[in-house]
Amino acid sequence: MAINKWRFALRYWKLAIHLIFKTRHFGVNNRWWVSQPSSIGWYPWQILWGIVTIMPIVRNYQSLKVRSCIGWMPHDACKALGLEP
Repeated sequence: MAINKWRFALRYWKLAIHLIFKTRHFGVNNRWWVSQPSSIGWYPWQILWGIVTIMPIVRNYQSLKVRSCIGWMPHDACKALGLEP
């Protein structure tokens, strides 16, 4: 079970970073030069403020757990990572 958890964590780490820190490019398209960033992306100062105040990051992690299991990743991966509700 632990091996599966690591395998899926390594596979989806970029998506997790994107959803927790709401990055505009990283984990979405990884292209800093595109004109259409992620629609949920925060500006760098918002990310920094979220880290300093902690609560927005905690809420984003809770949201990650829900969103991951409703279509962002296969159900098997969600179950293996222990994110299934």
